[in-house]
Amino acid sequence: MINATALRPVSAENMNVVSNVSNVLTKSSQNIKIEYSKQADLVPPAVERLALRMLKLDAEIRGFLNELRILFGAKREDFHFSLRGVSNEGKAGIIDLCQNLYGVIAEVRYCEDCEMIHGRLVLSPKALMFINGQYMEIAIRKVVGDVLTKLEKKYGKQFKLYANTKVATVDGKLKNEFDLIIENVTDALVYVIEIKSGKQFRDYDKLARIGREYGIVPNRLLLVQNYLTTEQMETVEYFCEYYCANLEQDNLEHKLITMLQNDL
Repeated sequence: MINATALRPVSAENMNVVSNVSNVLTKSSQNIKIEYSKQADLVPPAVERLALRMLKLDAEIRGFLNELRILFGAKREDFHFSLRGVSNEGKAGIIDLCQNLYGVIAEVRYCEDCEMIHGRLVLSPKALMFINGQYMEIAIRKVVGDVLTKLEKKYGKQFKLYANTKVATVDGKLKNEFDLIIENVTDALVYVIEIKSGKQFRDYDKLARIGREYGIVPNRLLLVQNYLTTEQMETVEYFCEYYCANLEQDNLEHKLITMLQNDL
């Protein structure tokens, strides 16, 4: 997503500050080994809860977050964002979120008459990373971890979850980095989750080709993209043969469980 993308080859230059995992998983048609996995950045429980709230508010806050990203890029602190046309529930969610983004946004004010929210950005590297999409990685990692815990109890399997993981084909000729890797330790299977926050991603076919090289397409690759509609997800799933999820309701959990239950 931010530092991890399935479409960026891994070179010797960017293969550092990671822990050696070195599991080779070749069951069935899989051709993938986990080489290194960055230790997931530990965040305080309050930050994780904040990220989960933002995930649930995704449809309402997309436009607002895009504006903040532009301001971060221009190094402009003050923002003035119109909430005209946003539902009352959406307005309440955005205002409450801004008031609780301590260390990211300060001096929040809302003008009911003009329906404008004003504030000041904290131009720090961590705040920028969080707004640029790290919040989605943190929240989705939590959602995936909770699902794996439930499936472990239900099926008696052991799963491991890796973040920002470098993988390679067994012969080492192809190397890539993915946002999340699930290892079914019991059955020696690997599943990949790639996260895209924004509507710029269009390389669905390239992701499918890479997935086939690793033997995770079909059925063991999940793309999470918050801008995908139901029709778009169905089309990509049909032609590219991997799972797609957006952030509406329980779509992410449903697609994740469906993917994993194929092998349980």
